[in-house]
Amino acid sequence: MLGRIEQLLEEQHRHAELIQQLRDEIAVLKGEKARPKFKPSGMEQETESETSDGDAGAGDGTGGPPKRPGSAKRRKTAQLTIHETVGVSPGVALPAGSRFKGYRGDGAG
Repeated sequence: MLGRIEQLLEEQHRHAELIQQLRDEIAVLKGEKARPKFKPSGMEQETESETSDGDAGAGDGTGGPPKRPGSAKRRKTAQLTIHETVGVSPGVALPAGSRFKGYRGDGAG
């Protein structure tokens, strides 16, 4: 009985793959894109190798994979020097009973 169940599960899995291939082919014939094929991430392999190696690359920033380009970002304004701070008042008269809800750069916020 268990052998028959396993056989049916394998057959069902093959049928599901075939149905997905046919759906992808129909989508391509309609001019659409097929579903992308995802490769395994290999995260399980990395986890197993780290546990077997001890604590290699255990968060100390060494021994890990190289960083992606552009990941070491920095603010461009960090190098700027502020020479003068100028306050700007509104060009029109404010209505009576209005309140200021913004930011004041003079520290009185």
